[in-house]
Amino acid sequence: PRSRYRDDPRSPPALDAASSPRVRCRRLVSSGVGNLSRGGIGAMVAHDESACLVTRAMPDLDPASVDALAEAVRPLVDSDDALRAWCTRANVERFLRADRGNLAKATKRLRETLRWRLEKRPETRMCSACLSVDLRSHYMQHVGWDRLGRALVYSDIGMARDKSPDTNAEHCTQVLELLEPHLAPFPHDQYVWVVDFHKFGVKDMSPKVAGACLGLFGKCYPERLAGMILVGAPVLFNGLYRAVCAFADPVTVKKVRFARGPDGGGGGKAWDSVMDEFFDAEHKAWLETEMRENRASWRTRAKHKSWLAASIIGDGNRHGWQVARDAETGGFSKKKSALSKKRFDKEAGVLLDENHEPVCLSVPGHDIRGCASFLAHEACLATRRAALKHAEAGEATRGVVLAAAKRNGAEDVTGGFGHASGGVRDDAGDVFYDAEEHAFAWRVEA
Repeated sequence: PRSRYRDDPRSPPALDAASSPRVRCRRLVSSGVGNLSRGGIGAMVAHDESACLVTRAMPDLDPASVDALAEAVRPLVDSDDALRAWCTRANVERFLRADRGNLAKATKRLRETLRWRLEKRPETRMCSACLSVDLRSHYMQHVGWDRLGRALVYSDIGMARDKSPDTNAEHCTQVLELLEPHLAPFPHDQYVWVVDFHKFGVKDMSPKVAGACLGLFGKCYPERLAGMILVGAPVLFNGLYRAVCAFADPVTVKKVRFARGPDGGGGGKAWDSVMDEFFDAEHKAWLETEMRENRASWRTRAKHKSWLAASIIGDGNRHGWQVARDAETGGFSKKKSALSKKRFDKEAGVLLDENHEPVCLSVPGHDIRGCASFLAHEACLATRRAALKHAEAGEATRGVVLAAAKRNGAEDVTGGFGHASGGVRDDAGDVFYDAEEHAFAWRVEA
């Protein structure tokens, strides 16, 4: 019986006794996760998800139409070297495919995107909120690949402290610009976005944030989103989901998939079913470890995890850099006394070592920048180069963060990624995850 495992975080979704379609539907509706009669989350489970997340529109384009679109935007493209480098034939085809071969619509969309790129220079920018306001502003990053070789983007809504539509769209732009050069050729030149809804709350209910991001995807990055896997979506999300569906592109809506969390929470299909369909054992293990760690140790992880700091330093196993930054700049007290600093460290829940670096660690072998194969990929190396390039200018990234990066080989980013690329650390305490063996032994924070 399910009740026997209710309090055991190790119990997998497969232990759920509700195996028949009738029971599953009743559970979704009774728990408030969707409404089959009114087009809620439950209705999304009904469509043929596998087809819409894999099949690409118009795989064979008319070469004459592609040439015509390229010629229509050539004056604008030839006016700037960066536009000329970006506007490849593959990108021209992508915009024509997005408008289903309609040359007039594709020309308008591509021209608007080229003008936007000329004005914003997205390939040269990083998220201003993460760089200069708070290292923990957003928690969305490229972490690996799916079974088809498409990029895997992961985000945790509860971990993100910034709720502004503009800066959230700016962070999305940063993620897409960093991963685009490393995408596979058509038809796998896309990304799958896994969104963890753990700790989703009322403050996350603004349709403006979702609208800003989805609008950006449709206008400037068409045909890039292969699918969204929403993990552990709660009852509260129903209202926002209906509001977003009202103005979102119907094609994008069809790419949404719902999955229960690794702990069985939320609405949708079973965790193992969805994860095994899209990801190999390594990537599934990384996602499960990340989500279980955040659930088991939420108070600590939410305070201290920062993807940007991890990328700059080259170590995604050690956390607490915003606390270290605040302590360095006097954020712990107006009076920089030793007593007030100790009190600050205690209240912040993290200790600093002799180098003024935090000692809050993830589980052994787990790196929040991505799984081991991603850490060894050029995409991860390029991301660190970009982060280091902007670190000097960021209010939150200068000082202790940049100093730690230099100690960890920032001057030679081709020489590895520090000590947290995989395996088990001797000083990590109770082993609960081994990245090489994919072995789990869950623990819950008291």
